[in-house]
Amino acid sequence: MRTPDLFSSLFWMAISLGICLGGHDLGLGSLTNPGGGFMFFWVGVIMAILSGIVMVQAAWRQSVQGEMKAIWSGVAYKKVIAVLAALFIYAYLLTPLGFILATTLLMIFLFKAVEPQGWSMAILGAVISTLVAYGLFRVWLQCQLPLGLLGG
Repeated sequence: MRTPDLFSSLFWMAISLGICLGGHDLGLGSLTNPGGGFMFFWVGVIMAILSGIVMVQAAWRQSVQGEMKAIWSGVAYKKVIAVLAALFIYAYLLTPLGFILATTLLMIFLFKAVEPQGWSMAILGAVISTLVAYGLFRVWLQCQLPLGLLGG
């Protein structure tokens, strides 16, 4: 039995049941007219199912010494911190700079910092990624995106 997995699955099971109860209290509504708690309830159900799967696996599998050390070995903590910082800066600058400019700058940073690419590949990848995301969210899904500096 893998005790840490068992305890973490029990923790997440309790959280998911709380989410289900909270969603139920908000009102589920129907499939065609969902209530305020509809999404919360079903997210809680999915979390409970996933926690149950981890719980069953933890009960059946044997504990392996040094497994957690192997998972975290070789993690580039500086890159993780840099990406998190970049995402916070992106969220802060998204409205003033606008979606296109902020996303392009973020993608250039990610292409250069995480797995270093040449400048031409980083810029080309950033522009293509931004245009695909813009086409997906603005054109196809018709979401409102911040215009920022480019919006006038």
